[in-house]
Amino acid sequence: MYKKAISLSRKFLANPHQNTPLNELLKKNKSVDLRNNSIVIDYENGYDQIKPIDTEKRF
Repeated sequence: MYKKAISLSRKFLANPHQNTPLNELLKKNKSVDLRNNSIVIDYENGYDQIKPIDTEKRF
């Protein structure tokens, strides 16, 4: 039985976070949770801005 060395593969070097869930990355980054916590501002020129209501609500 052998174990494949992923630490030096090109796939691993291209994306070292491939085995990390997205929620863990968001917690580590201390990102603001925008689910049910955002206002969409339409500039009527094709651009929108999404602003959080409560900036202290984190993942």
